[in-house]
Amino acid sequence: MSDQAQPATGTMTQAFRLDGQRILITGAAGGIGAAIARACFEQGADVLLTDRSSCEALATELGRDGRSAPWLEADIGHADTPARLAEWAGDIDALVLAAGIYRPIDWDHDDWEQQASLAYDINLKAPMRMARTFAPRMAARGKGRMVLIGSVAALTGGTFPGVGPHYAVSKGGLHTLVRYLAARYTAAGLLINGVAPGTIDTPMLKDIDLETAVAKQPLKRAARPDEVAWPVAFLCSPAASFISGAILDINGGNYSRP
Repeated sequence: MSDQAQPATGTMTQAFRLDGQRILITGAAGGIGAAIARACFEQGADVLLTDRSSCEALATELGRDGRSAPWLEADIGHADTPARLAEWAGDIDALVLAAGIYRPIDWDHDDWEQQASLAYDINLKAPMRMARTFAPRMAARGKGRMVLIGSVAALTGGTFPGVGPHYAVSKGGLHTLVRYLAARYTAAGLLINGVAPGTIDTPMLKDIDLETAVAKQPLKRAARPDEVAWPVAFLCSPAASFISGAILDINGGNYSRP
């Protein structure tokens, strides 16, 4: 049995710590990805940041206490990016696939074909490529964690106007990918899970009327990015040593599964 698949030991506080863990986070320049990086870093992890935009600001912020947060600018949509990231990062203990794209258009929009292709490439095909590169390497070490960022839209088909079927389908496919990977790699000690956020207040939703979008939701507000980040950090921690193949709902009670 791998080290990370062993039951958590020690105090509850220790079970949630990430000391000594090397965690690669995609989409880390802002939004949920940056919040995940901060949460994991605070829990003691060495974080490796990557995004198609510069992560310099976040790396500088995290490096204020003397620890470093290396970063690499890379477009997750390029087919050669996973191999490039694997060479740069080396052995990692956890991979968080937070990079994603959302454009508030439905399928009657003139630009739908292009936006649909982009959603499939970034939200589904890119994580699949990353998993295809990293999962065998992590499994060969007999330990590891992988967390994929899905969406409540995969379950509901969309929670407010503008969530086209391409976005919902891309995230639904990502949830299926979690289950596929867990079925294939859990026995090797690689625990793979996902989270399904609801409405999160990030720049990705800058074109959405959030007040209207959340008016009918139980908590009447959007979540902060850190409210997604802490559950992700938990899934990377020893406290989650018996969880694999799960999709954790983070939607403020907006949707409950049957």
